[in-house]
Amino acid sequence: MNQNYDQDKKQPGHHSLTLEDRRKLDLSGVDDVLGFDESSVLLRTSAGMLTVEGEQLHIRHMSVDCGELSIEGKINGLIYVDKTTRKNGLFGKHSG
Repeated sequence: MNQNYDQDKKQPGHHSLTLEDRRKLDLSGVDDVLGFDESSVLLRTSAGMLTVEGEQLHIRHMSVDCGELSIEGKINGLIYVDKTTRKNGLFGKHSG
């Protein structure tokens, strides 16, 4: 494997994900798992809040020290929400 890639992966704040056949999702840069059930997993990552949507989702591997997480099941969607989106989103502050 590329040595530079391995070094980048270990840097604080680095976030990546690999989706295989919509059945296995490997993530890095995971700060916290805020909630999960068989249809969704809510994560805080270094790139913002991430919701993984799907069916029969299961957390297969989690390493808090490394910030790594593996999810298996049928992955239907990935939704990121960052601080800017949350502040100015649909229910954000309105003027006028």
